[in-house]
Amino acid sequence: MENIFKKWMENPISKILLATNIVFALLFIVSVPSFVREYITQDAVSIGGKKYDLSDVKETSPIAYSKFQSEYKSLIKNTLGEFAQDKLFELVAKDKNIKPSEVLNQGFTPREPSEEEILNVYMSNKEQLGGKSLNETKDKIVGFLKNQQEQEHSRAVYRDIVTKYPVEFLIKEPAAVRVTVEEKNNPSIGPKDAKITIIEFSDFECPFCKRSQDVNQKLREKYKGQIRWVFRDFPLPFHQDAMYAHMAANCSISEGKYWDVFNTLFENSGNLSKGNVDSLVLKAGMPKDKYQTCMKDAPRLKSEIDADIQDGQKVGVSGTPAFFINGIFVSGALPFENFDEIIQKELKQ
Repeated sequence: MENIFKKWMENPISKILLATNIVFALLFIVSVPSFVREYITQDAVSIGGKKYDLSDVKETSPIAYSKFQSEYKSLIKNTLGEFAQDKLFELVAKDKNIKPSEVLNQGFTPREPSEEEILNVYMSNKEQLGGKSLNETKDKIVGFLKNQQEQEHSRAVYRDIVTKYPVEFLIKEPAAVRVTVEEKNNPSIGPKDAKITIIEFSDFECPFCKRSQDVNQKLREKYKGQIRWVFRDFPLPFHQDAMYAHMAANCSISEGKYWDVFNTLFENSGNLSKGNVDSLVLKAGMPKDKYQTCMKDAPRLKSEIDADIQDGQKVGVSGTPAFFINGIFVSGALPFENFDEIIQKELKQ
């Protein structure tokens, strides 16, 4: 979800340095423990002398309860993941007669990056590096590349570890909470009779929404013909260029150019000034005269987008990206595996 850390997270060097705990992506899927039901009746709030517990939340505010389930599941996943990591490292360390802290990188020495590698990183991230020269940023780039090498080595080592010592979580998952979310004739990809319908609320200017598009595309490719994907507008108020970009995209629907414009806008998510949006839309194939005529009807366009925002807020959307998989709420630009798990379960029903 987009938050106050969005600018820091956009820096690719910061993202790699942040991702020090690589092991969770390689663990098996974790489910919410059955004893979560105990908390439903144990934890409560008293209002005017009347007691309410999480079963009341589930009944009256399904989205709030769904968020509780999701956050609780993440907490359990992180807790058991850390425990599993420590235990695995203890087993390997005992086999090799080394310290657990040495398991991932024993005997590993990163090579010196080539000048070409350094230049490629610099040119790809020049804006994020604040316009500093190559010489000024070279040490940081070298550190980034060496850290990347270490991460790749660690992932390979960990894959070997979990192959030798399989990890399996034997935990029962409660029934999913579903919310009714309308499509309202918004742009979609996939057959109308698909078993899976995913409704996405997103923002063209949101960096996390842009990041999620790679996962979204992979899901549509893997489940082609089985997924119907619906896009609904949710430009955030603090993104000054987002509303105009969404209006421009909606003008391309009648000409059958929506998904071309959609992809182009997300590819240029960091530069959506009005002038650039106009240029991008025309480059995507939208006829200039029809585009200009459509954009003159700004009140109608904005009204349609505001309706999407209001509908999203009614079902609990407060940030982007937000997804509903057959009514199951998924918040944020999560990894492919998180969506894949839900989709596979839905297809089996």
